[in-house]
Amino acid sequence: MIPSLLVAVALVAGGVLLARPFWVTASASQAADEAPASSTLAAGSADPSTVAPMTPPATATSGPATTASATPSVMPTYPPDIVDKAWPKNPPWDACPRPVWPGKPAEGLPGDGRRVLVIGDSLTRESREVMDRRLRKSGWTPTFRCWGSKRLDWGLDQLARAKKLDQVPEYVIVALGTNDISWVDPATTERRVNTMLDRLGKKRQVLWVDLDIAYSDFSMRRADWFNGMIRRVAKKRPNVTVVPWERIAREAKAGRFDGIHYGTRGYRLRGRELTKALNARAEKVDRARAQEASTPVATPTSATTPPAPTVPPVSSPPMSSPTPSASPTPSSTSS
Repeated sequence: MIPSLLVAVALVAGGVLLARPFWVTASASQAADEAPASSTLAAGSADPSTVAPMTPPATATSGPATTASATPSVMPTYPPDIVDKAWPKNPPWDACPRPVWPGKPAEGLPGDGRRVLVIGDSLTRESREVMDRRLRKSGWTPTFRCWGSKRLDWGLDQLARAKKLDQVPEYVIVALGTNDISWVDPATTERRVNTMLDRLGKKRQVLWVDLDIAYSDFSMRRADWFNGMIRRVAKKRPNVTVVPWERIAREAKAGRFDGIHYGTRGYRLRGRELTKALNARAEKVDRARAQEASTPVATPTSATTPPAPTVPPVSSPPMSSPTPSASPTPSSTSS
């Protein structure tokens, strides 16, 4: 007989470790191998009568279970910027960069993202960067169309181009006329001013910047005429506001090196004051619209609408008790 061996068998069932010693002989091992499957336990199992069922481990919780997760905020998307490809890709020194119709609106008040189109000459070109920053800080989304030495006929072409692109917003700033007064007769200049305002229409708010000229008697007289003319025109058009740039520049003693163009200080002043004028106009328009929207609609009064005639109710005639009829008198018969 094979010497006996002491074997420690560990049976794991349902998370419980069982160990029991027993004596195994060769004959016993052989008997175990020859035993039917129903009389033996599979490897790794335990007798279900002696093993407690496994209990899943408890999960520690610090509070009520939450199944919903916070919804991540959705970042807004904007259309791409639209660049006017009809403008030179590399414009000459006296022109502004290509006009851009921004896809992302600016933030802030009073602009609140609204757009403004600025059409001007070299004075607009030199103050464009300052004005762009100030406009955006006030919530405006600007587009500039500016070119040095240009006149009102060029401005009409730019307005037509912007309309073709559907890029003429409610607010428009026009700063043209400096190059017209010395080269174009007054009648033509006034006609072009009115043509531009007619094409902009009554529903748009237009700010026209007047002229500050000091380089010759002839030009100064023409500038005085232009400033008076634009104010006469504006009086007939409630949607037109004249920006008194001449008064502002002279009160601030903005220096000019050639009677027309300013230094850095003058262009900073121009950008700031034109933005202030736009903000003031927009706030005035917004107040008027808010007041109009809050005004109750007048209802017709009794003086204008006669009251409906009063019709007395129709009553049924009173019911009368029937009058008893006389009993018939028996007639006498001859005998």
